[in-house]
Amino acid sequence: MFDAVIRNATLYGLEGNRSAVADLAIKDGKIAKIGVIPEKGVLEVDGRGYCALPGFVDVHSHSDYYLLIDPAAEGKLRQGVTSEIGGNCGYSSAPIGGDIFRVRGEAYKEQFGLTLDWHSFDEYWRRLERKNSSVNYAGLIGYNTLRATVLGSKDVPAVGEGKEAMKRMIRENMAQGAAGMSVGLVYPPACFATKEEMVEMVGEVAKAGKLFTTHIRSEGPRLVESIEEVIDIARRTGVKLQISHLKTAGKDNWHKLDTVFNMIETARAGGVDIECDRYPYIASNTGLQVVLPDWAFDGGRDGTIAFLKDPAARNKMRAEILANHPEPEYWDTVMVSQVATPKNHDMQGVTVARGAAMTGKDPVDFVFDILLEEKTEVEAIYFCMSGKNMDRILAKEYVMVGSDAGARSVGGPLGIGRPHPRTFGTFPRFFADYVFGRKLVTMEEAVMKTSTMACRRFGLAGRGELREGYWADIVMFRPETVADTTTYENPLSYPKGIDYVFVNGTLSIRKGEYTGALAGRGLKIH
Repeated sequence: MFDAVIRNATLYGLEGNRSAVADLAIKDGKIAKIGVIPEKGVLEVDGRGYCALPGFVDVHSHSDYYLLIDPAAEGKLRQGVTSEIGGNCGYSSAPIGGDIFRVRGEAYKEQFGLTLDWHSFDEYWRRLERKNSSVNYAGLIGYNTLRATVLGSKDVPAVGEGKEAMKRMIRENMAQGAAGMSVGLVYPPACFATKEEMVEMVGEVAKAGKLFTTHIRSEGPRLVESIEEVIDIARRTGVKLQISHLKTAGKDNWHKLDTVFNMIETARAGGVDIECDRYPYIASNTGLQVVLPDWAFDGGRDGTIAFLKDPAARNKMRAEILANHPEPEYWDTVMVSQVATPKNHDMQGVTVARGAAMTGKDPVDFVFDILLEEKTEVEAIYFCMSGKNMDRILAKEYVMVGSDAGARSVGGPLGIGRPHPRTFGTFPRFFADYVFGRKLVTMEEAVMKTSTMACRRFGLAGRGELREGYWADIVMFRPETVADTTTYENPLSYPKGIDYVFVNGTLSIRKGEYTGALAGRGLKIH
């Protein structure tokens, strides 16, 4: 007898990316048989009217700490996500040490009661396995975290023993199963790294045959130059390059998309291995402090706080911010989404322009003051992108879907603030709009973009297809009911229509409800 049998579902993502109406049997966590199955299952699922697909792989996730705070990860699981690639944009759970370990440890302990008791990938994975989680997790080395660990959060060059220590840590943690390395070149302290430094460090990733993912230096005014930089790094090192959340930020930069496509596709044709990811929303989400100039991050959080307290530094920052964003309406497009303390809870969901009016402050002073009061722990949503460009990006054959969000739940310790809707709705929204609604992407293409490509790209062996002997990561929904229910005003809302989810053969979502299963596992990549 099988552990479970799904009957008469339309199966997508079969070997060769075929589809067929058939039965599928699960035994010991894996897909045991596909076809006409007379044998019974301990669990029988009527799949008539359902699409059954390989479980979604969130190729761009930030759940590294969240999985330890709330292992249920319902915000991802209820979307049909069965595996995540964490450690993106340069910030990872490991390797970590030095002052950044202290700062993060204090923040997570104070806000969530989480004690950081690991430094390496091996140690993090052991902690994750003790806690268990509802989804599988593969992780990247975050170069920003690594650089801060070795050199501090300072504007200093990588030379001598510091440089060699970073290269050694990359090699060691790659050997421990990291899927590759990420960098956030727009964020501290990687914003202080030169291209030549990145070539040296990425060379270690290339030697390991793993992936380099990058949040580029600028997705707006210097978009073209930033794309050129990472393509050159990939060309010189031979590394596999993943450009994170490909976008054109700011209306004045929307016209640059054709140039970006041409650069990527010319490089691909010339043998550079490039793929990208994107979420299906036109607003981005990151820290409010990104509006500050790079020099304001010298010295890490403590350095930034000191600058925010210094009138002369504030005047200098103000001049640079207003030079970058001279248009007054800019502050209507930036919304505070989450703060760390109760003092500013009433500012969550409020634009900077509105917050400034409510407090009787100039918008720039409002930004300075709330960052200071919250010790820079302020998340913001930036309404800066073109829907037309988003459609064109997501249609490209080399672009897969990633949420750029951590795994949260509507309730519990992470059911706070007003997170970006992508946190709960990315994958249902993609299918409801792009596949079933406007029909911009076929089901076969969608399977590739939401699962198969990511598994092949990051080395998640035995996943990403419905194939006998593969792990039984499976999502089931009816095309007419799947929907993202979030809004920017009310983002804490689970999607509709994701009725069944299996993770490693364990039924984790049943008739749209979480079963309580913690069937995920850490996926070390070797």
